[in-house]
Amino acid sequence: MFSYKVVPTEDDLNSSNPLKEQDPEKTDHGGHKKNPFLSSSSLMQQFFYTEHLADIGAHQSPLVHAANSPKQKIGWIQARLCAPVEIKHWKDLKDLCLNHETYRLLILVVFLLLAGLIEIFMAQWSDMRYDGMSEMRKHPLMDVLHDAFPRIENYQIVNYLLTTCVAYTVTAFALQSPDWSTRLTLLRRWTFLLGLLYIFRGLTLFVTTLPSSLLDECRPPETELTGTVGERFGFIYNVVAGSALGCTDNIFSGHTSVMMSCVILWRVHSRMRRLFSWLLYLLAFSGILMIILSRFHYTIDVLLALFITYMTWNVYLQYIREASMRYMFGFTRCASLDLFQSTMTDGAQIYQYLNWQPYLLGQDWIMTLCVYVDGLDIRLRSMGLLDEQGELVRSNIKSNHFMKTIV
Repeated sequence: MFSYKVVPTEDDLNSSNPLKEQDPEKTDHGGHKKNPFLSSSSLMQQFFYTEHLADIGAHQSPLVHAANSPKQKIGWIQARLCAPVEIKHWKDLKDLCLNHETYRLLILVVFLLLAGLIEIFMAQWSDMRYDGMSEMRKHPLMDVLHDAFPRIENYQIVNYLLTTCVAYTVTAFALQSPDWSTRLTLLRRWTFLLGLLYIFRGLTLFVTTLPSSLLDECRPPETELTGTVGERFGFIYNVVAGSALGCTDNIFSGHTSVMMSCVILWRVHSRMRRLFSWLLYLLAFSGILMIILSRFHYTIDVLLALFITYMTWNVYLQYIREASMRYMFGFTRCASLDLFQSTMTDGAQIYQYLNWQPYLLGQDWIMTLCVYVDGLDIRLRSMGLLDEQGELVRSNIKSNHFMKTIV
């Protein structure tokens, strides 16, 4: 049986190193100096934040592990690597706008807008095809939950609950995120994955046309059928505002995808106490339930949205974890397999006995895309693990703060 012990290096003995031993009588569980008079911000943190943040390394800004944030050239852009931790001066505001993390967010915002346009035009195409169908095929399909519960006429409640979920999530993470780099990372994840979901949803609308679950013998808006290109673009505003509805905007539920994304954001990234997370879960559950009760979508639309959204987020986060392991420890294949091999005899055989996955499910180009979107390469550059050309610095692969020995 192997056990591991963290042995401080010479660098760890520096007074500024976070791993240096502290006097327990003068420090708290997070390694910070105790203050006999708690500030108002400390009291707020004790009220809002869970007490186990230090155990999972989320009690302070992750930027403490960044060596610096100099200007580097990535692609053809020369700029500061990371956003500042907080805004104290006008220069910090400038640095917040002019850095690689913000530039990538702007690229992803453009991607999200294009993905939304693709989805809306695919929905209009589906409505045009639906309009040519016979009247017998324009009746709502049978749905178990639609038959089991009475219909709630005001479907706008769905939009209100969706807006509340998004506003609550944005406000909470703007306040609880430890630094601006973390805020930008979460925004990039949100915009990229939502854009992917929009594009995939557009494809499902295009390939399969279902009759409206809301209206019997629904008639698509005239703009969708005979409008010019300019009128169709203008019609997009009405669709986004919720004042216009198509007839075949069904598989799968976009409202459910957005609310489920809020749930995953809270489940994975929140530092606040569970009460605040459960409030969001309640809002999202109410919104999803109202989607079905108001006949806004078929139940299958909601179920597919829940599954597809969860799997999309899960695959993305798995790629980020895999890439982090590869870069930090010099693994070249599956990080779990390489970890088995590096820590025990016959590790590869034991790994396959437990998992039996001779080949990794996934593609390196997808991982490269996820690394770029997430800004993982930027964070690795700031830690000195990647040089200015984006090449791995072999001498810095092992952690700069500690070494691991087998005893």
